[in-house]
Amino acid sequence: MDQVDQRFIACITLIINRIEGGYVNDPQDPGGETKYGISKAAYPNLDIAGLTIEQAQAIYYSDYWAPCGASALPSQLDLWLLDGAINHGVDEAVKLLQGVCGVEQDGALGPDTAFAAAALEEPEMYLVARANHYQTLPGWEHDKNGWQKRLFIIARGC
Repeated sequence: MDQVDQRFIACITLIINRIEGGYVNDPQDPGGETKYGISKAAYPNLDIAGLTIEQAQAIYYSDYWAPCGASALPSQLDLWLLDGAINHGVDEAVKLLQGVCGVEQDGALGPDTAFAAAALEEPEMYLVARANHYQTLPGWEHDKNGWQKRLFIIARGC
């Protein structure tokens, strides 16, 4: 497996093991039935209860890691962006990073964004931008503790 794949595996393993977890069906979760963070709402034709870890990893790679461009970022920031893409959507996660980097917020991680992100003196400002974004969401009051915990876990990278 190449270096990018190794980075992806390290990031997604942390996210699945420490944040997303196994099978849940919370009636207050708009995603509905969920396993490894993959929801029935997002993947209506998928057997969520029967989902394997390998299938979940393949979804995360093709639908989140590759489209958000996390492999172009320094270690740690790649984890933070991947987690943001999973939790906010690829476009929004990249726009939040671009806002921190001071580049055009077009939702596509191109060379200008990658260069600016690598040069950030305070990359943790991306986590601050994500925390601020959470507060604008309708589910803030119900989900704030989980969302804050999520940011703390990925900030530590463990």
